[in-house]
Amino acid sequence: MSTDFVDLTMLGERLARVRRTYGESIDVPNLGRTNFATLLGVSATTYASYERGEREPTVDFLVALRNKTRISLDWLLDPSQPGAYRPFR
Repeated sequence: MSTDFVDLTMLGERLARVRRTYGESIDVPNLGRTNFATLLGVSATTYASYERGEREPTVDFLVALRNKTRISLDWLLDPSQPGAYRPFR
């Protein structure tokens, strides 16, 4: 992935939205970064850097996120997609 194509700030905001919404869907409304990172197989530090928009997620991370949350990666990565979190079904 290249930062020429992805707005890391927007991506971080959407990752936070996915984490919160996913947490609510599994009855863990205050799902923190550390636990979410563990579910996705990355360190808490790495995940936090993604959510803060400081680092580009790896393809492996995005695949794990998609598999766990069923999120549309189009929505996650494309700023022209509507702002609501919509899991892909």
